[in-house]
Amino acid sequence: MTRLDRLRQTLRQQRRELSLAEQKEHGLQAVVELQASKLVPPRTRVAAFLAQDGELDTQALISHLWAQACQVFLPIIDFETKRLIFSLYQPETGLIKNRYGIEEPQTTRATDLIAPTQLDFVFMPLVGFDAKGRRLGMGGGFYDKTFEFKLKKPKLHPTKTSPSLIGWAHACQQVNALSPQAWDVPLDAIITEQACLRFVER
Repeated sequence: MTRLDRLRQTLRQQRRELSLAEQKEHGLQAVVELQASKLVPPRTRVAAFLAQDGELDTQALISHLWAQACQVFLPIIDFETKRLIFSLYQPETGLIKNRYGIEEPQTTRATDLIAPTQLDFVFMPLVGFDAKGRRLGMGGGFYDKTFEFKLKKPKLHPTKTSPSLIGWAHACQQVNALSPQAWDVPLDAIITEQACLRFVER
């Protein structure tokens, strides 16, 4: 087991030890931090995720986004390309579990899908993060592969950052420092139940 694998194991265990009530309370507090930050305007296109395995609860987040007339999308893993597809998520959307046991929208309509570049904001799950916006994921690399274009700033728009990538995590998932790899896509902000951390343009 590598050092990163051990760190993932430790951090996942820490968040699993939070009670269901704590998970939901942290989710509500994180939405308060989001509202105070004014980070996500109404009527924007936002990708979220369905929390599992002790992740910071996202039910209140998604309800808040709907109340703000945002279009909410959920990721679907394309196991062939190792990238994510994003599909519209509404209260009546049917869900189906993928091979990892993660619920995804059950859709066959192309009109429900959106390209990653068309999203305005993306709330990302993570296992750990540091004060510089580096993210430790589960190790599959799906988000990094999907948003690798963020590492290649176009010449005509050198400061273009859309979509903004926002980590959504418990404060207890913060670590002292992470060593980034060349393919790691950094976060633009992180929201926990305690604060909203923003990072300068890299």
